[in-house]
Amino acid sequence: MQRPIRSSAAALIGLLMSGCPGQSQTIPLPPPTPTTSLDGGSLTSSCLPQRSTDLVAYLRSQPFAGRDGGPLVPVTRGSSRWMAAYNAALAWASADCPSFATFADQMGYKAEEITDTVTATHHWVLTERASRWNGLFVLRAPSEVAQARPLTLTAPHLGFDFSDDRAIVLYRELGALGLLQNTAHRCNLATCSGCSSLAGYACGGCSRASDLAHSVDQLMFGLYSGLEAMHKVVRFEYHGAPAKPSVPGCRGTVNLSQGSQDRLAPEVDDPTPASRMWRALERSLGPSCVCYHQREPGCLLPGTASVLGRLTNEEPTTLFDPCKTAAARISGRFVHFEWQQVSVETVIAALSEAVPLPLPGQSSTPTSRQ
Repeated sequence: MQRPIRSSAAALIGLLMSGCPGQSQTIPLPPPTPTTSLDGGSLTSSCLPQRSTDLVAYLRSQPFAGRDGGPLVPVTRGSSRWMAAYNAALAWASADCPSFATFADQMGYKAEEITDTVTATHHWVLTERASRWNGLFVLRAPSEVAQARPLTLTAPHLGFDFSDDRAIVLYRELGALGLLQNTAHRCNLATCSGCSSLAGYACGGCSRASDLAHSVDQLMFGLYSGLEAMHKVVRFEYHGAPAKPSVPGCRGTVNLSQGSQDRLAPEVDDPTPASRMWRALERSLGPSCVCYHQREPGCLLPGTASVLGRLTNEEPTTLFDPCKTAAARISGRFVHFEWQQVSVETVIAALSEAVPLPLPGQSSTPTSRQ
């Protein structure tokens, strides 16, 4: 017998699913096991297969489908497989290992707990069993969440923006809560996603169904939606291209935004993670090398069409479809980052300042959505 999830998560998926005829809005979970939630208390041992290895090397070795490889198989929003990804996020947030394993299997994924031999930290890792190329996902093991940085990272354009392991390194070095990364090139499919069009789109023509920043019919968006349903933490979307700096005198350039082109007054913006990251990057790279949409004119690439950013910014309480609708507000939790010639070490330093680790004795447990 299955039970419904908490009402806040059910409400969010109902909002996301509005206007999608024939797709279920019920979100069942298996019966709870005697574990605890992320709010504290003792945890039972993991039910997942165990592996000890260098986490970065392991994730770097996962298969990747190039521009002409694959093809990626879209997973329709609200389908049983998509809902399994959504529910896997909920099970992780509830520290419900058996349910997490069940939903991973329904996604078509292998779930493991990996002990990173470099940092001695533990991670719940999801990698595909079948070649659908919907991404790889890493979540901090629930036993370590309270000490983790309240931050998740998305890297939806591996193979286009960069081809190295910088997003994985960023996740490990920051001690973040999660990493969601694509496993197929953004131009892998010729079919359109149906989401908002982009001027000068990278693959030519429409936003592609294989572009995980601009499609809702894939498992990354399903899992991300589940994470958003449960907790409000900072979401960092990692983009960039290894081109030469376009600003004279800059060894690296950055365009930074909160997924919006709206300007913010200093008293509103200063406390936000994006603003703190802006100041840190200005000190590191130089003020002329960093352009921040919320405070400066003439910046490029605001990230307003990212379905991930739209969902985080809107924090919807009424009917909302991030595929075709721009967010009407700024939540202060989304950071869209575009770079040229900026090292991952520079990003680590700036994000460390923007999103601090919890103080000793203070839990970093994300705030649950009620």
